[in-house]
Parts: sequence; structure tokens; C-alpha cells
Amino acid sequence: MEQKTSSGEGSLSDFGMGNVRLIDWYFDNVGDVLGMYPEDLVFAYWVDLNASENLTSAACLALPPSFGLTYRDQVKIYSTEIEQASWGLFGDQQAEFHWIKPYPIGSYGLTIPYSGYQMIPINADIYTVMGMPTLLGEEQSVKKVLDVIVGVSPTTEEFILPYDEVDDLQISGLGRKATDNPHYQPPLGGDYREFYLGISQMDNAYHLTAKYLQPNGETETRIKEQVTKQNLQLTSEDGMIKVSGRIEPENLDDALVAWIIP
Repeated sequence: MEQKTSSGEGSLSDFGMGNVRLIDWYFDNVGDVLGMYPEDLVFAYWVDLNASENLTSAACLALPPSFGLTYRDQVKIYSTEIEQASWGLFGDQQAEFHWIKPYPIGSYGLTIPYSGYQMIPINADIYTVMGMPTLLGEEQSVKKVLDVIVGVSPTTEEFILPYDEVDDLQISGLGRKATDNPHYQPPLGGDYREFYLGISQMDNAYHLTAKYLQPNGETETRIKEQVTKQNLQLTSEDGMIKVSGRIEPENLDDALVAWIIP
């Protein structure tokens, strides 16, 4: 089930971990990442941390905190910078992926072997599994993701909107029509089956794209309110609402929070 990695500098052999199995997967957008998360995934994001400092700062403000996005400057996990990051929520567990340039690991001490991989402890609770991308999370969540990667457990099939999107920040989630996970509060009331939100830097501003599958009631009302407030465009066809338009840099933080708030 493993695939070729996306293009970039370095190769898996640069980690210097001998015969240890390493994660090898495309990591160019959130659609790629969904294939590594378990079937009970309800929310995930992917962000290119090199694309825009303002966009990264806005994502830190609006999205669930993670090592790859929120704490990457305070906690030095690797010997190189995290260039892209993803975070996902499944059940009551979470895990994240980091795209880094491979570097020699050398001696990695006490580890937990699992399905041919080595779970390397970062602290008492958090483990990392090296590769391109590198996986990080608590022991049980890491094992659950590895089960998907090796094909022992199924991956999610609930998501259809994010594939082929190319935004710098990509966010995907299910609404109340597709999940009743008590640990998850979907954005804008959640009265839809699925949503996608993407933002990219464009010229001297940002371009926003939002899609909602089968929206109704409160959510549809809130979408239209934000369209008016942010001066965006709205189209509706075949049970899906699509929003798009320009966001000025000074409005980016507020705009992103408005689309993510439950």
C-alpha cells in the first residue's frame, strides 16, 4: 500500500536507519494525507509552512494546536525545519505528519518496534516514526495510523471534496450528516455532510475557497452571512455551495477564524 514520496530534497536513505522500515508517501496536499489516516477520521488539515508567514500565523490562531504548526519554534523535534505539516482527528485520538529534509538519525536508543517500523520516544507520551513524511503522536494513535499505512486497517472513504486541490492551507472535515463524533465540533454549526476550506497567497493578498456538501439550515445561513461580510462570491449547484474570493492580508486572521469556528 505504500507509495512513492512527493518531490523534494533528500531521500529516505539519508536517515541512515539501516533496515528499519520508513514511511514513504506522497505529501503534496491534504488529499494525499487522507490515505494515511484511519477510517474514523473527521477532521484534517495540511499546510505548506514555507508558503506564507502570515498564513501560517493565521492557521496557528484558528486551528487545533499541534507540534508541527503551533509549537515548531518552541519544541525542536528534529535536526531540520518542518516544511509541511498535517494534523488529523479520529475518534478521540490525533496524529500529525511532518515533511522534513532527511538527516542522519544515528543511534536512536530505546524504541518500540511495530509492523517493521521503529516508534522513537520524544518524551513519555509522544513517539515519532521517521520517514517522508514523519509521523508523530501518542503510542496508540501512532499504531492506529501505521495499521492504515501497512494495509491492516482501512483508511477513510468519507472525504470527496479535497482531492486535486492545490491551496497552501487545506482543511477538510465532516459535518453532522456524516459523523456524530462527540469529540468534534464541526465548523459553522456542521449542518452539512462535508466541507473543504483552502487559502493561498495570491499577488499581495490571499484567495479563499470554501466548499460545503449538502448544507442546510443554520450552516447555510452562516455561510451567506460570511460571504456578505467578507465580500466573497457564492455559487450553488448539485447540492454543493462554493465560496471564493479575495482576502486582504489585514483581514486574514479574522476571515479564517470565521470559517472555522463551530
